[in-house]
Amino acid sequence: MKTIRFTLAAAAALMASGVALAEPPKFAAADANGDGGVDATEFAATKIEREFPKLDEDGDGKLNKQEYAAALEEDCE
Repeated sequence: MKTIRFTLAAAAALMASGVALAEPPKFAAADANGDGGVDATEFAATKIEREFPKLDEDGDGKLNKQEYAAALEEDCE
């Protein structure tokens, strides 16, 4: 019984702190050079398993916030 309580308390503490395993980085963190877009190299560093060219809808070589958000939504499905 004590083990279950400890496990539940630990899980609650992790969730409350915002820590999640393998959580993809937010847009600002993924945009390592701060230019306002996530290029292919920056995207590869996120470990999101999606094909960059398919996500870059406007073909400018960078993901804007909307394209990046779409990648996260699809990755979570």
